[in-house]
Amino acid sequence: MVLEATHSKYIDIGCWQLNTATQTINNKHERKELEPLLFKTLMYLINNQERIITRQELAEHVWQLNFVDDNTINRVIFELRKQLACDLQPQPTIKTHYRKGYSFAIPAPEPIELPGEISDTAITSEASKSYRVRIFCGTLIVLITLISALYFATKQTFQAENTTQPQPSAEVFHNQILSWYRGHHGKLYNSPDQRYLAYNFKADTNEVGALGEVRLMDLTTQHERALSLPSGSSILGWSADSTWIYYLHHSETEGENPICEYRRHQLSLKTGAHDQLLFDCSGGLISALFDFGKDRLIYSRRGYLDVPNLGAIYSYDIEKKKETRVTTPSNHGFGDHLLAIIPESHQLIFTRNIGDKVELLVTTSTGQKTLKLAEFPHLLWAANWNAKQKSVLWFDHNTSEIKRYSMQNLTELPAVKVAVEPTSYILPMSENQLLMTTYGYDHDSYVIDLNTGKSTLFAKPNIYEVIMAYLGDNEFAYNDSIFKNVESYGVMHIDSRHRYSPIAALSSGYSIIDSDPNNRQILVKHVANKQTEVRDWKSLDVLITLPDNEQNGGTRLGGNKVAQLRAHKVTDDKIIEVTFLNDKNSKAITVDDIVSIDWYDDNHLVTLSSNRDISLLNTETNQVTPLINGAELATRIDNVKVRPTITAANGAIYLYNRQYVYKLDANQQITTILDIKASVNAESSIYYLDAHADKLLISYLTRYHNEIKLYHR
Repeated sequence: MVLEATHSKYIDIGCWQLNTATQTINNKHERKELEPLLFKTLMYLINNQERIITRQELAEHVWQLNFVDDNTINRVIFELRKQLACDLQPQPTIKTHYRKGYSFAIPAPEPIELPGEISDTAITSEASKSYRVRIFCGTLIVLITLISALYFATKQTFQAENTTQPQPSAEVFHNQILSWYRGHHGKLYNSPDQRYLAYNFKADTNEVGALGEVRLMDLTTQHERALSLPSGSSILGWSADSTWIYYLHHSETEGENPICEYRRHQLSLKTGAHDQLLFDCSGGLISALFDFGKDRLIYSRRGYLDVPNLGAIYSYDIEKKKETRVTTPSNHGFGDHLLAIIPESHQLIFTRNIGDKVELLVTTSTGQKTLKLAEFPHLLWAANWNAKQKSVLWFDHNTSEIKRYSMQNLTELPAVKVAVEPTSYILPMSENQLLMTTYGYDHDSYVIDLNTGKSTLFAKPNIYEVIMAYLGDNEFAYNDSIFKNVESYGVMHIDSRHRYSPIAALSSGYSIIDSDPNNRQILVKHVANKQTEVRDWKSLDVLITLPDNEQNGGTRLGGNKVAQLRAHKVTDDKIIEVTFLNDKNSKAITVDDIVSIDWYDDNHLVTLSSNRDISLLNTETNQVTPLINGAELATRIDNVKVRPTITAANGAIYLYNRQYVYKLDANQQITTILDIKASVNAESSIYYLDAHADKLLISYLTRYHNEIKLYHR
């Protein structure tokens, strides 16, 4: 049923006028934009005035589903009533009929009271006087209007001639909510033909281990549904013809063997099997999966060169069961990540992370020719292909612009500036519209006193406390960088009474990396200038300036020394360079397969390899003392894969995954000291861990309700 076709463009509904073209309601005081579902509901109510409309009718004609739960319908009716409320008369009303449904009515206007009997002479006299008064007032208003218009026009012309032109502002984009189910909406994947949007969804729940689902939205009708996939599935990509969805099925049920497999699901039952197993998980996890024909897959997978987080792109021949690597990333950074495909030319759109820069690239399906489109100081999570304009699109969060690159002319097209709200994910569809998910996480910190075991939670509303450093005397520092460009980064101070304040000297483009509370020193990074500085915490004087290390977690401060894990400038071998702050001298130690370091004591670094082997490195003698290998570590923590980050304090070593923090003590005993889901929230996950003196700093994310929105102009 096409509701918009049943009426003219403008419909009077009491104190409002409905514009069906713009989906807005207006009166002389205000204008409101209706969300798509509210607009559809209102149109159905208008089409069926003066009768009771059942909930089942609304489900079938508005949602186009056989069943919609009562809470969802109640919420939409509540929101619609709120939008239609106004101070003017007459007010349209939606009446609830108990156990029957709803009815919609527009009360007739109140009749105007006319005065009693008046003589003809009086009527004529008053009418004549009224007419003359109206003529005079009308003439006066016209003259005042003309004089005012002339004055302001002259004033604006004068100002324009004597002032510089203002900077271009953001284009006016309207936004509307596309999602109507309360929960967390994950990464968005639109089909190559631009018709469908698929995404991961998890309903609001506080249950540990609750599984999500993959949902599909038809962008032409905004109808959405859950796909019939196994529980614990997450989407990875689309087929080139937009008929198949690729997904990962990962499930661990107590008492059963864990399942990890890659599959594809056909949207319609036209031919063959509806759901197919491709292959089981092995090696690093696949982060994105597409195809160039049913038997030729293309995907990005982590684990290149046995480095856990280093990604590369591969092609896979299903018939021959043969994998071929397409790209060769640098081993300094996170490597290559597939974002989208260009079906017509069999080309790939992907990012390459090299240290602290990210390149957006297009390459052929064999990787023989590669074109660089852009470079960023931050990770890029999405790009899209516009087949009509033959252009690649992406959103630059640093400048808040839709960027476009023409593959026909091999030139960048004019950017479009868009003011968007805080967001997790943005997927541009064209220069005129983009899809996004509102930000669905809160950033907080959890600090454990290693001497007493007492824990302190830092979780102020609307503040993202990513605590990076302990300053001593129960004072901390965190980076104020979320939703800011690099020039606006700043370091915030939390004193012993939990009062928050900016550090003025570190307020323009700085972030804090590490601290040494024993020596009252902090390690900061000037993001724009790409310099690392050691500063005295009290005076904030710069003690030494070092080149930026590219690996943010690979620079550690302790014992009046700085250790940097990086590549040698000439040989490209991996080294640890130790700089002594007292005399500014340095030494380089060649190492192999190390992914994380921290100071264990004044003379030793603890090191973690890609295989999760843990060792101590004497920085004076270069002697390596193995502590525990990765296989034994995995066995002792029930084969849980820990993150490639290690930290140490007070003779103990700490590791973590997204849920647990593990302690390896001096006797090589391993204990679990924190379960973040049990201690804080079932929707929380750890993403950063650091130990300083007697404090263990744990930063975590908590997932909460967010929405999918369409921005358009």
